[in-house]
Amino acid sequence: MANVARKAHVGRESLYKMLSENGNPELRTINRLLHAMGLWLSVTAG
Repeated sequence: MANVARKAHVGRESLYKMLSENGNPELRTINRLLHAMGLWLSVTAG
């Protein structure tokens, strides 16, 4: 988690709070976390 937080430029404690049951991360933050893990968010028409 610390490595992902560092790569996403998010504090480790903030990351845990965002991902908690009561967390409410912004889409921009989720996108940065995904990129830090080598993943991409994609939206397509169904």
